[in-house]
Amino acid sequence: MSSLSATYYWLDLVTSFIPHLLMLSLGLSLILIFIKPKLATSIAVITFTTLLINIPITLSFNYYNDPSITVNQLNLNYYNADIEGVYNLLGNEGSDITALFEVNDTDRARFIALRGDYFDYGSAEIEGFPDGIGIITKFPILQRITHSVFENSVRGVIVELHLAVGHQKLRVFALHPPSPRNQKLWHKRNMMLLYLTKLLNQPHDIKHTLVLGDFNTGPLSQHFTRVERFNTCYQLAGHYASWSPIKLPQPLYSIFGLTIDHCLLSDSLLLDTLTTQYIPGSDHAMLKYNIVLPKQ
Repeated sequence: MSSLSATYYWLDLVTSFIPHLLMLSLGLSLILIFIKPKLATSIAVITFTTLLINIPITLSFNYYNDPSITVNQLNLNYYNADIEGVYNLLGNEGSDITALFEVNDTDRARFIALRGDYFDYGSAEIEGFPDGIGIITKFPILQRITHSVFENSVRGVIVELHLAVGHQKLRVFALHPPSPRNQKLWHKRNMMLLYLTKLLNQPHDIKHTLVLGDFNTGPLSQHFTRVERFNTCYQLAGHYASWSPIKLPQPLYSIFGLTIDHCLLSDSLLLDTLTTQYIPGSDHAMLKYNIVLPKQ
């Protein structure tokens, strides 16, 4: 049983590299075309078809007339050497919702200064940035819930906020499952994503829901959260990369980086735009996107 589990563990990790393996396969077909044209053509057709099936490609966005909500989400890196510059950058962004992961408690004053006169989750002593999560919003927070996934553990939480957006309400879930560096952490990551799935499947009187987080898994993993009536930003925006162990120029980052930072939208919400931005001192890119709450 343990060996089977180990096999699934490694296979699951490989799913994060499926886009890269497909690109490698295309490159191989280009090399083979001069040696074995028929084989190269077969490989290219199979690879291209697999790419079209598994990798969403969006050439343009629809632009909606309804007002949009600007969202920035970012894994800061607990020990970011350029953290002051990052907070200055975020201050200049001035987004409606800023979701931060790996917030260092020693940066509480910077976080509060970034919040200004708006609202936040995480800075209060009773909250204390659980799992390094801090959220700043221009919309009043009507309710805040911290779901503990694991008993007798301060780690492994899913934050749920209910926001007042004009005359409507928006539920926001934020989570940061552990990186699957070993099987134990892999199981914990999977359990948190499963718990999120259960929360999203529960009936609720709030129509609009946004989920955001550093999921530490790719969108093709069998453990990735898939819920009826929810769309992933990866599906809606097309392929993007959000993590790389080394700094890469933007074109190469999009090709060789991994997609582990995600957002999910209930089908009552619309995605207007999504871009990524390099952040100094972090191995994650910032996701910047606009969501639209259609007028009732």
